[in-house]
Amino acid sequence: MAKSDTQEWLRGEIRTWQTEGLISRDQAEVLQARYPVDRNGRSWGMIIFSCLGAVIIGLGVILLLAYNWDAIPKFAKLAIILGAVALTHLSGLWLKLGAERTRALGEGISLLGSMLFGAGIFLVAQIYHIDEHFPNAFLIWGLGALSMAVVMPSIPQAILAATLLTVWGGAERLAFDTPIWVAPACIALILGSLAWRRRSRILLAVLIPAFLFSYGFSLPAGGDSSWLLFSTFLSFSAVLIAFSQLAAYPGNFSGAAPIFGFYGWVSFWVMLYLMSFPKIARDLFYWHGESLHWPSFVFGLIPLSLALVTWIGLAYWKTKGRIRSEEGDPGWEVYLVPLTVILGMVDLTASHAVEGWVIAGPFNLVFIGMVASMMARGCREGLLKPTVIGSVLLVLLVVARYFDLFESQLIRGSVFLAVGLVLLVEGFLYSRSRRQKEGRGLQ
Repeated sequence: MAKSDTQEWLRGEIRTWQTEGLISRDQAEVLQARYPVDRNGRSWGMIIFSCLGAVIIGLGVILLLAYNWDAIPKFAKLAIILGAVALTHLSGLWLKLGAERTRALGEGISLLGSMLFGAGIFLVAQIYHIDEHFPNAFLIWGLGALSMAVVMPSIPQAILAATLLTVWGGAERLAFDTPIWVAPACIALILGSLAWRRRSRILLAVLIPAFLFSYGFSLPAGGDSSWLLFSTFLSFSAVLIAFSQLAAYPGNFSGAAPIFGFYGWVSFWVMLYLMSFPKIARDLFYWHGESLHWPSFVFGLIPLSLALVTWIGLAYWKTKGRIRSEEGDPGWEVYLVPLTVILGMVDLTASHAVEGWVIAGPFNLVFIGMVASMMARGCREGLLKPTVIGSVLLVLLVVARYFDLFESQLIRGSVFLAVGLVLLVEGFLYSRSRRQKEGRGLQ
């Protein structure tokens, strides 16, 4: 592990020790001052600008070659392509393995080599008039970037590889209706392990949407598969939320917790809100039994099984008291996440027999329960984020039910008055809790 990686790991451990109560805030500050992060060790500014410059230079070179391409002999064209790719990659590796101050520049030059490699694929196809299955170009380009990401190892190369593999899967599915399961497997297993080893939050933030998109593209084609797509992403949102809690376990990738949590909670709340509408819930969970075949069953079972396993593991570690959050215990609303997934699977199997509020009613209750728990926890512990998010979600739910449930103006007015009163009381309780919390901090 590089020096800068070790320093970042140590600072993460210090934050974990403070959260667990092993050390005080003053002790944590003393330790962080004693072991500062060497900003020269990982010059992210240099890496970012080097990579941006490499991409722009690569585009410029491609445009210049394209302008004079017809005047260049075939052999010279091939020599230019192969020579440029080899020179940039060798130079990048040499700088990457050299002194600390040249590593960021090596990252950028190596990324330029990968950009030229991709351009070379299309140029060679043009030179020799190769009429090939065009998504294969993105596959070969992505495998090249993937190889460089693993060998160097390189975060920018990994980001490029994830993007290209996702494009490859999307091109196969959208243009040829061919599901590709290799793309999400490579993103999750190879690039995911790289993000874990390097403790790279930037790479993780790219890999999560890349994996979700590529997995969606890999779902079996044919039939009415909207139920499969929705149930798959509902399960994956539960998995991401569980990962956000498990990442806080000492020794894990604590910096990944907010990234997992952001993607997981945003997707979960969007889907739960949609499921609170009777008609939408009916359309989402209705499937034609005759269109269900074994690939659909397998691809739907994978995220569901993963969700159940991760939540069982989360429950086990929480009973051991080994998982802590910097914002306090997330509260019992987090356990309504797997319950929502189970309710979704029940409604899916019974979609031919139930409809309307029989389907949407339980999701509305879950929504209200989670919102109430977040608001109560925010007021009790003086936490701004759960208080604000809970309040906004409550207002959104009331506005939705205004149009499809509350028909009487008297009932509508009464509900809005009740919600307004709840928000006023919440504001008072939150302010009091904050004052008490600040008072304890001054003692």
